[in-house]
Amino acid sequence: MASSKKPPSNKIPVSTSKKTKPLSLIDLVDKAFVSLPASSKKIKSMTVALSGGVDSVVLLHLLHQLQKTHHFTLKASHVHHGLSKNADKWVKFCEKLCAKLSISLDVNYIQLPQKKSLGIEGEARRLRYEKLLQSKTDLVVLAHHEDDQAETFLLQLLRGAGVKGLSSMAHFDDRRRLWRPLLNASRIDIERYAKKHKLKWIEDESNQNTDFDRNFIRSKILPILKNRFIHIVKVISRSASHLAEAQHLLDELAKIDLKNYLKSNIYKHKLQVKTLEKLSLSRAKNILRYWLEMNDQLMPSKDLLDECLRQVLTAKKDATIKIQITKDFEIRRYKDEIYIVQKNQKSNKNYEIIWKGESEIILPNGQKLTFKKVKGKGINLKFLDHQKLKIRNRHGGEFFKPDSKRPTKKIKQLLQESDFPPWERDFLPLFFVGEDLAFVPNFGIDQKYQVGPQMTGLEVNLIQSK
Repeated sequence: MASSKKPPSNKIPVSTSKKTKPLSLIDLVDKAFVSLPASSKKIKSMTVALSGGVDSVVLLHLLHQLQKTHHFTLKASHVHHGLSKNADKWVKFCEKLCAKLSISLDVNYIQLPQKKSLGIEGEARRLRYEKLLQSKTDLVVLAHHEDDQAETFLLQLLRGAGVKGLSSMAHFDDRRRLWRPLLNASRIDIERYAKKHKLKWIEDESNQNTDFDRNFIRSKILPILKNRFIHIVKVISRSASHLAEAQHLLDELAKIDLKNYLKSNIYKHKLQVKTLEKLSLSRAKNILRYWLEMNDQLMPSKDLLDECLRQVLTAKKDATIKIQITKDFEIRRYKDEIYIVQKNQKSNKNYEIIWKGESEIILPNGQKLTFKKVKGKGINLKFLDHQKLKIRNRHGGEFFKPDSKRPTKKIKQLLQESDFPPWERDFLPLFFVGEDLAFVPNFGIDQKYQVGPQMTGLEVNLIQSK
């Protein structure tokens, strides 16, 4: 007797909701723009990451049309990696295309380091984003689409990524001001649009090289999955979206757990150990991940993260902890706080800077000073009418007296008595009016140079480098 059971279907359901006519690409991007978290009225300028491939050419064409409706200025940025013999031709193609559309183009030449700790793909991507994020526009727009999202998801899955990695690429990255308006469009939709509008583009020959993991997934793995599971790309995109929501909740939880301990971005490079000690292991790890990301650090492996947390929580207060998390950065503990510290910093002693009225000064070690005139606070401005404000490293032997009721002390003694980490002491900038030490960040203003409640002073803040 024949079985009455139906054979399993290879069709993965995309949605149980009533089907509607798909939006055209121009309508899709227009809707995505209007739906941006930040009000579209505040977005006055955009930079398109233009490789010259079909995806970015279509994106440029779409935004070129929409800028008339939404009144934003548009420019493009092309990154020349020097990896292909055709790289110079791609620059010329992009220049010609932008000239035709009357769009300004920035061409950035980069050279990959000899030691590629992230691999060729990873280092090229890191440097490309580094250049793009230097663009002085409200948004950097990327041409990633639905198929790219599926490839990223599978790559992260094969690397054993967690929720953050599997959430893949975000439609909108507020922190870095990145926008991907084509993330719900398929590669077929984009190519169909390009042919309909008779657009020209370039083909990167490296896309055929299956030695690269992404190309292998694109040309070997996804076609097999698509043949077996018709809607696999849309289903993966949906899963990535669910995971992005879960990651958002984890970030919100981390913010709640950190609420009482990170009161200012000025101190975001350090974290109090008691924050971690009071929480479950899972929540402590979640905070550590969030803190590292907030400081623009690549996520370490699970084993390294576990080991970092173990050392931080079990070490004695006076123990020296140095945990290398990337090639250039390490985590250190001093007393009851952990810090993200750049390795092999030079103390840059004996530098000297004259303040000339700037609102910001970047010190040689990457720290930033901000200056603001404030009533009832800061260095008394009357002394700066006739003398210069000089900023330099400590040379040794400096004395300071911020409180008339307390004795004068050596800066070295003050630092030893403070919670200032040893590796930051040589970097501490001192402020002199003439030959007098007038101000030391985190320690105060010499009594002679303090202002009264009705007087205007110069408030200075020291912001640590990441």
